[in-house]
Amino acid sequence: MAGYVGEDVESILYKLLTVADFNVQAAQQGMVYIDEVDKITKKIDTKDILFICGGAFVDLEKTISERGVSMSLLFQVESGDLIAYGLIPEFIGRFPILVSLAALNEDQLVQVLIEPKNALGKQFKKLFSMNNVKLHFTDGALRIIAKKAMSKNTGARGLRTILENILMDSMYEIPDAKSGEKRIDAVVVDEDAVGSVDQPGCGAKILYGDGALDQYLSQIKVSGDGVGSEMDGEAELSSSRAIGM
Repeated sequence: MAGYVGEDVESILYKLLTVADFNVQAAQQGMVYIDEVDKITKKIDTKDILFICGGAFVDLEKTISERGVSMSLLFQVESGDLIAYGLIPEFIGRFPILVSLAALNEDQLVQVLIEPKNALGKQFKKLFSMNNVKLHFTDGALRIIAKKAMSKNTGARGLRTILENILMDSMYEIPDAKSGEKRIDAVVVDEDAVGSVDQPGCGAKILYGDGALDQYLSQIKVSGDGVGSEMDGEAELSSSRAIGM
């Protein structure tokens, strides 16, 4: 028995052969039941659907350079380059427009951290708030986080890993937080917490006691350092989990 979705002819017949203890003669007289074949009749017209395909295309520059192009190689990509790269002509022929994208720069990575509805910074703020703990990022820290991601050539994908490493200890401590003066009021990610491009930082700073974050921000204003970037709005967590659950 098999559904029509997710199975090809070979896999269905292989299962039949397995049930027959790999006796070909017995399998040839077997029975295959395919369920929900009525779903096959449902069709969709794709003529007005826009399909966009993307990829990193590692080492594609080498293929382009063979044509003698010397500057901005990826911005000179042609259909023939993708065919030479290994994609079949029938597939490439269905994509009349080729667009090359530049890597995200530092400013754009900072925007990824704080601006979208589900920005990473907002997600972590929401996660901490589920334990009644505030999370604060300084402007300088956000810049260093972006630089770290650029240095690792991981782009926006690497931002979450960097943040997880910075906040790991604080996420471990928060569930055991006490009340009163020992209550964790906030967690601060500043330049010392992040470190530098080449060196890890000390990790996020945990502020204890009611009003601890307000006192910290007041001290920052007096010293003239950047207070931090606002992240308005709430993020929708991909997994609604409180820290420590």
